[in-house]
Amino acid sequence: MTHPAYRLTRTARAHLEKILRDTARKWGYEQAASYRRALSEGFRYIADNHQNFNSPHREELAEGRDFSVHLVEHHYVSFRVHDAGSVIIAAIFHERVNIPARLRELQSMRRHEIAALEDQIERERASTGKLPGHDIAD
Repeated sequence: MTHPAYRLTRTARAHLEKILRDTARKWGYEQAASYRRALSEGFRYIADNHQNFNSPHREELAEGRDFSVHLVEHHYVSFRVHDAGSVIIAAIFHERVNIPARLRELQSMRRHEIAALEDQIERERASTGKLPGHDIAD
């Protein structure tokens, strides 16, 4: 059985790295590794289930945007569905930030980043005939 894939933009990857650095600094490396696994599982969950979300999928936070958001642990994951087999993780925001404001910034700043990632997914699919895999190792 093939599962939908997820890919992280450069912005989302930078957010993830900062989250993990801050977690390690404050709570230790073991907790950072545990949180990384939880976020990875959350990304996979989004890819597999985005069409069937109820709570904590928060459409009202992303109203009028090209993105949806879903709460994973203490972070909102902003994502965009590329197609039935691929989800693009655009950014990761702490639950306490102003999500609509961050999404407005993301909307204007990251279109080129997402377009490049969508092109990469299509090139990989065309060359291999398969859906691309997940973006980060578990």
